[in-house]
This record gives sequence, structure tokens and C-alpha cells, in this order.
Amino acid sequence: MSALRTERLLNLIIALLDTRLGRSKDFLRRNIPQYKDLPNQEAFERTFERDKADLRDLGIPISATSGDSVFEDDKTNAVYRIAKEAYRLPPVRFTTEEAAVLSLASRLWQQASLGSAAARAVRKLQARGVVPESDSIIGIEPRIRTAEPAFDAVFKAVALHRNIEFTYLAASTGQQQRRIVQPWGIGEKYGHWYLVGYDLDRQAERTFRLSRMISAVQVREETFDRPKQFDVQESLARLDTLTAEETAVLRVLPSAAHSLRLRAETTAAAAAGSGQWDEIRFQYSDTEIMADEVASYGPLVQVMEPPQLRSAVVRRLTGVAESAARKVPKISFPEPEKDKRTKTTSIDRLQRLLDMVPYLLHTPGADLAATAASFDITEQQLVKDLELLFVCGLPGHGPEDLIDATWEDGTIEVRNAEELSEPVHFSIEEACALIVGLETLATVPGAGSVDALESALAKITAAAGDSGDLKAAVKADIAPHVSIETMEVIRGAVESRQRLRLSYVVPHRDEVTEREIEPLRLFSADDRWYVEAWCLSAEAVRNFRLDRIRSVEQTGEPSSGQGPEDAGFPKNLFTPGEDDVAITVLMNQRALWVAEHYNAERTATFPDGTGAARFRVGTTSWLPQLTARTGGDVRVVEPAEVADQCLQWANRGLEYYDDIPATADGGT
Repeated sequence: MSALRTERLLNLIIALLDTRLGRSKDFLRRNIPQYKDLPNQEAFERTFERDKADLRDLGIPISATSGDSVFEDDKTNAVYRIAKEAYRLPPVRFTTEEAAVLSLASRLWQQASLGSAAARAVRKLQARGVVPESDSIIGIEPRIRTAEPAFDAVFKAVALHRNIEFTYLAASTGQQQRRIVQPWGIGEKYGHWYLVGYDLDRQAERTFRLSRMISAVQVREETFDRPKQFDVQESLARLDTLTAEETAVLRVLPSAAHSLRLRAETTAAAAAGSGQWDEIRFQYSDTEIMADEVASYGPLVQVMEPPQLRSAVVRRLTGVAESAARKVPKISFPEPEKDKRTKTTSIDRLQRLLDMVPYLLHTPGADLAATAASFDITEQQLVKDLELLFVCGLPGHGPEDLIDATWEDGTIEVRNAEELSEPVHFSIEEACALIVGLETLATVPGAGSVDALESALAKITAAAGDSGDLKAAVKADIAPHVSIETMEVIRGAVESRQRLRLSYVVPHRDEVTEREIEPLRLFSADDRWYVEAWCLSAEAVRNFRLDRIRSVEQTGEPSSGQGPEDAGFPKNLFTPGEDDVAITVLMNQRALWVAEHYNAERTATFPDGTGAARFRVGTTSWLPQLTARTGGDVRVVEPAEVADQCLQWANRGLEYYDDIPATADGGT
């Protein structure tokens, strides 16, 4: 059924492109085989209306006219056509530098749901003669991730100006509430994606974190007009000013809490009578985010001031004890799917065919295997696509009307496909992927020249036409929160293939180590930046987070060339090993992100929306920190000894604070 739908839509596009005056519905039913086979006129009307809606959702402009007026609802006189000048991507050319930043901008989304849209956009540009320069910007690979299940629906609603409805779990109260919102924009900040919109119940602008949307997002029929001056980046910037800066005063054990010490503006031995504590002070703006980090250190840190930070830390440590006291539900992990390849819909296949035809026409004799790899499909699927093209063509569908495709000798030839010879103009998703990607790269040092980024952005925005109006509504913030000097030293070592010496904080061991590394590349995941490198002490590839580097210097020695055989982008931040320990955790609705973040092997979902995950770790020493950081939102249940370590970590941290209620297990 899916193939028949794709075939019908492709034939409809060809028929409506092959006319200057338009085609009537009667003509289309008589001349498109899939319409002719429908049992009656009523079935045809329903199918045709659905097909028009599908093509318009793809950005393919179908016009319905009668004389000089538009009569979309006229069932008798309307004729339909697709104007070629509106259908086709306008001519566009790029310099070598512009093509390089464009290629990097498209790869920015490879771990995100807009990754396929970015790939399609690049293929359309290739059909216009743009050659991607993937190797001209060496040593830096930023990435944007959109793991939140709500992202696709929210993005679609932002693009289509449609209201949405969802259930939201408030961070401060833990209450679930149904919200109806005009989605004005979507943006990334602090490593999370946020929706900014107009809450119709509260009659005010509000910001919602996508990971706290605990129901499916329903895209409603009602539409809205986005305020002309709206900019999602400005709205998210206000998150930094919602609370005034505070000064944290902490007591920390000597040679402990090194990540917090990196923040310290002042460090001093504590006053007499305080024992062995050191005292550190630093500024912060968000109490809840700061409490996450401080709570993770459990008994190594005591909050002295301000009271709200102290209270937030206590709440998290108490939450671990409360979570541990609850009964463990029966966990049954379903068998993982053998083939995790995303299922392709008829619309996905249609988009691929519309991209494939101009690509093949501009690349005569294209290799079958290379083409399949370029479109991220198997050779078998590519052959099925070519077989489908073989039965599509101009109205009438005689032998001279059909597309001719051959591939028997391993090279592909496509002929008689003039109507589809030019790439389709950018869809909203494709334009957004490239435009937001280029704007994001502008915040990353070393990711191309300013001139190349600005000129490439101007050309893409012009080529996108109306699809480029999302510039102010979609933003990503992955600017590295480390010194530019640190990034430049590392990137310079990547280019010159030189060794570096690091002083590096290892959080799960809470110690400072000295390392010599051979850097391979800089990359980002969420809003964190890493250097992938061959570590001489570990004799393996390791990822080092830049904000944990205390100092870096060149050794003057060249790299030995050690590194992975596959130089592709790191699939995850954690290096698996033979001695890894299997861990089972429970996650409440606020913490379901943990499963994907730590590459869970198995996951399960309970009726109340909570979940469980099983993953492997090289060391369990950081798990007490994770459970304390999340305030019991994540609970380790297996192995039992690790679960006990997590509880004891939190209980020992609570001993520093007064007026802590007793927990169910008798701890304080």
C-alpha cells in the first residue's frame, strides 16, 4: 500500500508539472492509473484531497484556479497545476569556503531529528553543482542533539503556526498540568530544548522544557500569527535574568570537589572550629542548576549560603532516600528490535525519489552502491526505488511517457524524466536545518571564516524563500563555555598532529590527573565540548570534556598516529569495555533522558509513564553522584551493593544539615 501511494503521488506531481493551464480532476482520474482504479467518485474525492494536503505539507505548491480567481473549494470548474518556478530550487552557487561551512552546518544535525532534512538539502545543492567540502575544516565537529520525543511535533507546529496541547510536569512543584500553547519558537539552551510560546490559559508568554512534556504533543487545527518582533534567542536569554546572581559559600573537603574548585573566585581554609574544611565562593545565577552539581558531591560538600541553595541541595539528597524507600516494581525488558532502522513512510520515499531523479540525471553512470550509500539506503531498496520510477511518468502512461531507468551493470542511467530534472525547493525543515546550522556555527571558534558563514547564510536564506522565515523562531546555542585559548591550543595540535599535556579533573574519582594525549578532533554533544584523543596512559581513545581541563600545553612531540581505524564521528561518549558492569535503574518522568544519554541496551516503560533502563558502565563510582544530582529521579536497583552505595552517599551528605526528617530505612 505504501508503494502504491508513493507511485500515485509521484504521478500526480508529474501530471501537474506537465501543464501550463492546469489539469481538471476528471482528467487526473482518467489518466493516473491509481486514481482510475478507485471504486467510485467519492473514493477519488477523498483520496485526491488527502494527496493535495500531503504535497502541500511537503511545501510543493499546488494551485487551484478557474479563470483568474482561486476556487479551492470549487468541485466542478477548478483546474490544478504546480508552477515550475515555485517548485524548483532556484540557481545557487557557492565558493569553496562557503561549501565547506555548508557541509559542516549540515553535519551539525546528524544526531538530531533534522539530520535527514539537512542531508536532503545538501543532496539538492549537489544536484545544483555544489560539491561539499567535508575535509576543508579540519579538527572540529560540532553536533546538535534532539533526543526529546516532543521535538518533531513542536517543531512542526512552530513551522505551521498551529496551536499545540500537551501535559507538562512542572520542575518546581512536580505537578502535571494540561497546557494549550501558541508555539512561537523553539531553542536550545543549557543542553536542553525549550519551547517559547503564548500560554492560552494564563494569557502570557511562557517557556517550557521539552523533556518535561510527558504526553504526546497534539498539534491542533487552530492557527496563530507569530509576533513580528519575536526572537526565540532573546526570550531564552531572559532565563539568565529571572533570578539575580547569588554568591555560593561552600565548605569542601581538601583535595575534593575539583569541578567546583574550578569555579571558585576565592578559596581559603575555613574558620577555626570547622575542622578540615576549605571554604570556596563563586557566583551563580540558577539555583536549581547549581543545586544539581553541588548535591552530586554528597558528603564532600556542605552549603553554608545562601539558604535557597542549601534547601535545594537538601531536597535532592532527601529525594534519594525517599526514592530508595519505595517498592521496586517488576521490571520486564522487551527484546530489542533486530533492525533499528527507522521505518520509511510513503512520504519519506516520495521525498527521496524527488531528490534522487535530479541527482541521477546530473550524475550519469552513477555507481549503484555509492548512490545507495549517499541516500542512506541499501542497494536492494535503491533497486526497488528504480523499479518504482520505471512505472511512473506522464499522463497516459504509454511506453514513451514513462521514466526509463536501467541499472543492470551496476551503473544507473535515468532518462525521460524532464519534469523531475530540477531539485525541489527547500522544505521548511531543510531550510531550517541549514540556516540554523550556519547561525550556530557562527558562535563556534574555528568553524569557518565569518565572511564565508555570512555569505553562505545569505544565499541559503534567499534560496529558501518563504521557508526561511523561521530564522528568528528556531535557535541552537552550543557556544563553548571555555576559553578560546584552550580551544585554539587543542585545534592547533589537531592540525599540526602534536601531543598535548593536560591537567584534567576526573569527576567520578574526584581527582586531578596529568595526561599526555594525541588530539584527534574537537566535538560537541549538547552544550558540552570534548576533545577526542589517543590517551597515552590508557593506551586507548578517550573523550576529555573541555571545561574539566585545568591546564593544557604542547609537549613539542609529534603524534604517533594512534587512533581508531574508523575516523567517523564518535557514536557515544562512553567507551565500552569487556569488564563493564550491567546496571539497572528506575527513572521517573523527569529523568527518562538517562536511557538515551547513557546508551541503554534495554528499556521498559510502566503504565504511569516512568521507566527502567539497563546499560553498562566501566565503573560504578559515579552512580551515587548521578542519583544525588537528580534528587532520586534516577534510582539504581541492581546491583544491590551499588544501590546501597547511592543511598549511603546521600545519607552521609544529609548529616551536615539540621532538621532533616527521618527516612523509611531509619537513616537521617
